[in-house]
Amino acid sequence: MSFKVCMSERTIKLLDKCMEEKELWHFDAINFPILIYELAVCDGSLLAEHLVDEILESDGDVEAYVTMYLTEKQIELEIKDETESSGDGEHKQDDQTKKGDEAKKTEEGPKRYKSEHDGDVILTDESGKKHKYPVAQGVGLIFGRLAIMCKENDTPCADPEHILAVMFDEDVPVLKQLFSEVGANYREAKKVFTFAGLAGNAKIPTALSGFMTCLNDRIDAKKPCEILMRDKEVEQIWNICLKKNKRNTVIVGEAGVGKSALMEKITYQIVSGTCPERFKDFMVINLDVNSLIAGTKFRGDAEQRIKELIAYLKERDNVILFIDEVHTILGAGSCYEGEMDLANALKPILARGETIVIGATTEEEYIRFFSSDSALSRRFERVDVKEPLTDEVYPMIENKIRALSKFHGIRIDRSMVEYIIMIANCFAFEKKNPDKTLDLVDRSMVTAYRQGKKKVNKECVLANFQIQFDMFDGMGEDSRTEIAYHEAGHYIVGKFSDKLISHRMLAVSIMPAEEYLGITCFEYRRDVIPFTSKQYFIDLLAFSLGGRVAEKLFRKEITSGASADLNTATCTAFEVITRYGMTAEENERNTIFINSDRYPMFSEKTKDLVIEEVQKLVDIAYARAEAIIDEHKDFLHILVRALLKNHIMSEKQMESLWQSYLKRKNK
Repeated sequence: MSFKVCMSERTIKLLDKCMEEKELWHFDAINFPILIYELAVCDGSLLAEHLVDEILESDGDVEAYVTMYLTEKQIELEIKDETESSGDGEHKQDDQTKKGDEAKKTEEGPKRYKSEHDGDVILTDESGKKHKYPVAQGVGLIFGRLAIMCKENDTPCADPEHILAVMFDEDVPVLKQLFSEVGANYREAKKVFTFAGLAGNAKIPTALSGFMTCLNDRIDAKKPCEILMRDKEVEQIWNICLKKNKRNTVIVGEAGVGKSALMEKITYQIVSGTCPERFKDFMVINLDVNSLIAGTKFRGDAEQRIKELIAYLKERDNVILFIDEVHTILGAGSCYEGEMDLANALKPILARGETIVIGATTEEEYIRFFSSDSALSRRFERVDVKEPLTDEVYPMIENKIRALSKFHGIRIDRSMVEYIIMIANCFAFEKKNPDKTLDLVDRSMVTAYRQGKKKVNKECVLANFQIQFDMFDGMGEDSRTEIAYHEAGHYIVGKFSDKLISHRMLAVSIMPAEEYLGITCFEYRRDVIPFTSKQYFIDLLAFSLGGRVAEKLFRKEITSGASADLNTATCTAFEVITRYGMTAEENERNTIFINSDRYPMFSEKTKDLVIEEVQKLVDIAYARAEAIIDEHKDFLHILVRALLKNHIMSEKQMESLWQSYLKRKNK
């Protein structure tokens, strides 16, 4: 049996070594999977951590343990098979001389299984030389399948890992049994040992494969890109990459806005060939900083890994290195402050443009860690990723939703997605889009699947917030009404304030959510730049105080929610006075009060003056909120009744309620 498949020099040597050292007279269906597994795992070509369970990942020599265990298991399987075959007349040994030879061989070493010799396999090495290996039934089929898969996947030379990939693809029973006996995860190993996966691993040296992965291999250019929009940010990143020097980018944005998704879109453009011409053969390599440092018990271990990483980057001019949580490179790999860390090791190649590094981090971490190292931050150009507006969320995640729908086998229409966007805004106000909407879509599809439904409806969405409904049902009627007045007050002041034109009211909920008993959702309109006069800040303060004012129409006492609003308004007023010098009275002198470590200017007299000005500004804002609510008091009561009935109302529903009110009023 001769196959048109080239075997690597390493594979040929290892196969020859097995034939010699294992005293095999041919490869059979039992010993072949065991030997290939042993070669692929213990030869050092792949990390054993990909295969063995945590129980094997001890402080001892994992490789030696696996080798020993496999050898013992091989002997056990061979002896067992020989015992089962002893009744077959074809294998009986009538010749006493042969029996004596077998007994002698048993004393010298382990018994070897004698299966039927099916023929010889002719393999070609990289130099073109032919090699003949006797095989038993079944093994020849594996080599035949290997030849086909190598051709289909453009694999020039087959390694032991490729032979193992064929066995996984064919689900060889002995291999499954072996994994069960060793305690290794067969399903996880099957994900690793694929031709596509091995092609990706081949791009990264073994020493670096534990903390680096090629993102190109995760992209299927035949399918539409799941990341839509963000074209402006992607174009900005490509322009930075096209520079001669300092071609590095740091993507800054809140958690959940899609920083990593930008890299997915850039990688898709590279794989699909829609990127700038210069980058069509580039690889995007993801660096896991935590894995880089993990397991470095002795001083110098991390330094050695960092050196190997830098050498890898210097040798290749077609690599884009992506580092999520890029601020973690500061101090990574150093034992004490001042020692060489990953950040300092990268600085030379970052400045000269020898490689391209794209990092991602949040605004808080960028300010706290990254920007504190001026030598590092100046080598990166910042790209800001803002949270999408509510109207932009669906067009941005449309392909992602299709992928989720295909995965779960559950349908969902656009109107339901828009409902989910509103619910996500109310119940996960502190989180960011598009992540919070996608998460709720995913969970709603799971709920629909568990309930045996084919399509997501409102019940499937709201079922994810049953605890909030239980809390709401446990409230008294007075408590619900109080919350309704509070949130309706915020909405009315926000909607009818002349200066808050940059604020768009999205939804009002009187259902408990996260740290809130109720919430009024709004977003800042990017197409409107407010004229930030003192009147704007007064209306902004009035918006914070609107719930407090409306609540007092129902109950004279002040609740904790109303107190929190007063705290927010006071802090804003303090900023207006101390940072912008906007005093409450027009005829007051323009004085800026600064209280910081650099400008410690607060005396007791100054503090009293600031407190007095803050109080005046808050009083003016409170009066402004009272005036707006008093002007729209009738609509306030109507809105409260609607909220008590519906619990959650969208911008569209509240606007419709307002138009109906105007029609009745004007009749």
